Amino acid sequence: MGAVTELSARSLAHRTETAAGFHRCWYPVCRSNDLDAGRPVGRDILGTRVVVYRASTGKAVVHSAFCPHLGADLSGGEIVGDLLRCPYHHWSFGADGRCAEIASGDKIPPRAQVFNYPTAEAWGLVWMFNGESAEVDPPVLPDANPGEIVFAAYERGERRGHGWVAVSNGVDFQHLRTLHHLPAVAMPEQLDVDAGGIAYKIESPYFLQHGRISGTSTFAQHLRIGGVDSFMMFTGAPIESGHSNGFYVVGVPREDAARLAETKAMAERLMEEDRPVLEAIHFRRGLLTASDRHMARYFKYVEEFPCFLPPD
Repeated sequence: MGAVTELSARSLAHRTETAAGFHRCWYPVCRSNDLDAGRPVGRDILGTRVVVYRASTGKAVVHSAFCPHLGADLSGGEIVGDLLRCPYHHWSFGADGRCAEIASGDKIPPRAQVFNYPTAEAWGLVWMFNGESAEVDPPVLPDANPGEIVFAAYERGERRGHGWVAVSNGVDFQHLRTLHHLPAVAMPEQLDVDAGGIAYKIESPYFLQHGRISGTSTFAQHLRIGGVDSFMMFTGAPIESGHSNGFYVVGVPREDAARLAETKAMAERLMEEDRPVLEAIHFRRGLLTASDRHMARYFKYVEEFPCFLPPD
């Protein structure tokens, strides 16, 4: 029997405890800039591991990382032509996940394939959908046209906690005042809930906040304060239950490009103020009050959200 690492043991425990798996939505895997032509990248995500690379067509591809032959990590291999080649016995796989070539010349077994995740690129990030097919579009920045704003994507890194709990901040209007000291915070009358997310808009002559939660992994918003626009996206993916990898995107209108660093600093301040609370929280849906009604709706949405267990 092979050695059981701490990660694999904890992943197994997660799979045993929550057999339904992880929420069936889009998750960020890496930044688009992290993909060099011809070099696969491995990422631990959703209790398993994936390999991501850029095909000769330019499209990002995400597969389960373990070769169906003996389980070697395909991210240690290389791209040869249009194929991802395993580092161990040189089984090679196409962008559809099917084995296309075996170095020994043996007949390719009918089931020789790796799981192929639906993949997209948006806002400087490579996204994978946790399921056989993508049922909704990738996350968006509300009101933003990629050709009309300047934006940049960053990897925040690993952190403790459940990402879907952090995403509740998007509808936790109380904490904007109490934790972030933003006193002039309004609350929307209602949330618009659909199969792919939750949205709201608060607007006055001096202030606009258009927010959207996509799946359970991403909160994005368009802010306008005193006529000045900025865009922020906070997102992440579980590495395993209770441990995530975070990313964020910031943007400003193209004519205000000089303000991008200022918007980045604001986003980082908000994340740093949240971090110690979210990493130490022993989350439970406790005693909620009338002011928590939008969070209560979000928690109900999470409870009803479909799940999928990624294959190894």
